[in-house]
Amino acid sequence: MADPESDCESVMTDPDSDEYDSEVELEIATSYVQLCIEYVQKYYMKRPMCTSILSGRSYVIEVLEGNPQVCYDIFRMDKTIFRHLCNELKRLHLLEEDTGIVSVEESVGTVLFIVGHNADYRLTANRFQHSLETIQRRFRRALRAIHMLGCLIIRPDADAAELPHLLRGNEKYYPWFEKCVGAIDGTHISASAPSGRTTAFRDRRSDITQNVMCACNFDMRFTYVHSGWEGSANDSRVMQDALGHAEYEFPWPPRGSYYLVDSGYAIGSAFLPPHKSARYHAQEFRGVNRQPTTPQELFNYRHSSLRMVIERCFGVLKARFPILTEMHSFSISRQRLLVTACCALHNFIRMYNRADEMFHVWEGSFVPNSDANPVGAARVGSGGTEEAFNARAQRAMSEYRDEITAAMWADYIGNRA
Repeated sequence: MADPESDCESVMTDPDSDEYDSEVELEIATSYVQLCIEYVQKYYMKRPMCTSILSGRSYVIEVLEGNPQVCYDIFRMDKTIFRHLCNELKRLHLLEEDTGIVSVEESVGTVLFIVGHNADYRLTANRFQHSLETIQRRFRRALRAIHMLGCLIIRPDADAAELPHLLRGNEKYYPWFEKCVGAIDGTHISASAPSGRTTAFRDRRSDITQNVMCACNFDMRFTYVHSGWEGSANDSRVMQDALGHAEYEFPWPPRGSYYLVDSGYAIGSAFLPPHKSARYHAQEFRGVNRQPTTPQELFNYRHSSLRMVIERCFGVLKARFPILTEMHSFSISRQRLLVTACCALHNFIRMYNRADEMFHVWEGSFVPNSDANPVGAARVGSGGTEEAFNARAQRAMSEYRDEITAAMWADYIGNRA
């Protein structure tokens, strides 16, 4: 019988086993040394990353003092508007600068660089020569400041109760839409959906978006923005949410006035949709022998043509700020701030630079009211969801639409005779 002690002794003194243990110890030691070297290089032997001779402050100054087109291409607005925006944020105490670190101009430039070019934080940090932490902090602060500015300038004019003066001279719209104060529609903005909610944010094209409801006036300025709803939500549901909560401060028009809406919304005391089961979109009436052939088609054609102002607003907004078509991985709350901030910048440019080239491209033949007061008082209380959409209100607006349709058709036929 073999001796157990001699077997144990042979195993313990096996040279292969000793060699294996030595290799493991060597690997552990090598890994430990490598980690130590990496730690020392990362935290004790740092190599500066912001080494460009052109600092962020110098870059902004160079852009503002250079060719005007360069400023427009980089910051998506003229240099005079950029300076005025920064001055307004300072005057209203919405944005303060970090003394000796980041100026207000740099902070605003950071926001415009990100939203205007869909740039990520790392690219922006390299361009403005600041750390990621600094860029993220100043971006958040400047974004909130522009959002707060939007709370002041995204609102109807104080005296808005009917068509602007210059449109009242257009027989196509006046006197038929005399009491119209603007248009309402929804648009899908690219979104970054939270984990587990991707399906809810997919729209009918399977893109991940949020459904944003906006109102605008005939000067191509937004008067209301309601964002944050999932892309799968329909326009009518988003409107019900906006109207049903007083804290969202929907700007109800004066009694007797109304917004133009498309057929996706219900008719109500302050909302005038087109006739259903009749051609509606303006492009359906273009070409030979495609003129309106019924009173309802004529009403729909002119309704669509006038309501097109909201589509132009969306066109300018998305063309100027590409981030709205490919959103970064921000939280939902920050994505909502981004939408409002972009609408605020849109309004600010429109208010103080009527010759802006993007507006010139998108407004087409439409001539806005240059006498409009750029900032009005918010009007929140002249309506309510139940009152606006009860059976009586809907019947009254439907009869009003029929009266307009009949009178419009009679005038149209009379002029053709």
